[in-house]
Amino acid sequence: MSRSGMVRRGVRGVRRAIRGWVGVLVVPVVAVAACSGPPRSDVRSARATPDDPTAFGRLVEIGHGRKMYLECRGSGSPTVFLVPGLIAGADTWSYVTGSGGKMKASSSAVYPGVGRFTRVCSYDRPGTAREGGTLTTSSEVAQPTTARGDAADLHALLKAAKVPGPYVLAGWSAGGPIARIYAGEYPHDVAGLVLVDAESEFLQSRLTPEQFAVFLATIRNDDKKRIAQWKDVERQNPATVFEQVRAAPPVPRVPVVVLTGDEFDADAFRTRLPADAPKDFPQVFWRAQLASQRDLARQFPGARHVTRTRSDHNIHNNQPQLVIDAVRGVVDEARRRAEGTPSSSP
Repeated sequence: MSRSGMVRRGVRGVRRAIRGWVGVLVVPVVAVAACSGPPRSDVRSARATPDDPTAFGRLVEIGHGRKMYLECRGSGSPTVFLVPGLIAGADTWSYVTGSGGKMKASSSAVYPGVGRFTRVCSYDRPGTAREGGTLTTSSEVAQPTTARGDAADLHALLKAAKVPGPYVLAGWSAGGPIARIYAGEYPHDVAGLVLVDAESEFLQSRLTPEQFAVFLATIRNDDKKRIAQWKDVERQNPATVFEQVRAAPPVPRVPVVVLTGDEFDADAFRTRLPADAPKDFPQVFWRAQLASQRDLARQFPGARHVTRTRSDHNIHNNQPQLVIDAVRGVVDEARRRAEGTPSSSP
């Protein structure tokens, strides 16, 4: 197989792994080509059209010799910024789950859907992959990264690209802590939050220390296999993420919606566990996950918690309209607040 073919096959493996959720933060082994310096392609999934001349997808200089890929479309305020999950690129928000579980680009996906009623943007963090079979063109950085560092990168990107605020941040999975830390660090820039099956620090407190150690061991095993195939793949230490979220300034009083996946594949989860993990750990984990999502929603007074999603972790692909409606509700509430009109729940 050619080198480019290996990369295309490998990145498709990445995307399948991300979609086939086996637990918060636990992404199955990334099957990226086992070669150094894989070719990269500056694929732009957001292009200017006669209907949307302001749409773009390009690399943006953020300082210190680094560039990050950013795409935007639509018009209106507040700007919605979609924060992808671990290893996922900006285009994860442009795809839906089709027949047989295959992913397909669709006008009904979250990114184009939100772009119909306000400005919407997303980005590629370093070490991420796109649905089309290419690795991100965003500059490589030392891995693992941290949620706080990612929030600082997001701030630098928004300022460098002159993306107008305020922002409604929608964070999926690992994007959730990034969005929350950003909101705490830059409260005057944020008008609302939508947390899409977001990682929750309460997962750690809902597990015993011994159970959390099993969780961490699972991630370390996966990281070793991913690094062996692609040394620059995005990765994070969940204990560090949770510590940074706890230490971050509180999120301002803005409208918040929390969406929680309600489907779980225990058998798939079991394949990721260390050999000596307790047999009932998938069930233990799932109970802790659901409880941690309830704990997360309680952190935001007046937040709406949607627990009937009919989806696994990948709500934005499986049930895009649910995410679009949640974002629209938060955007509408943010607009009412900006206009000084009576508020209603998002």
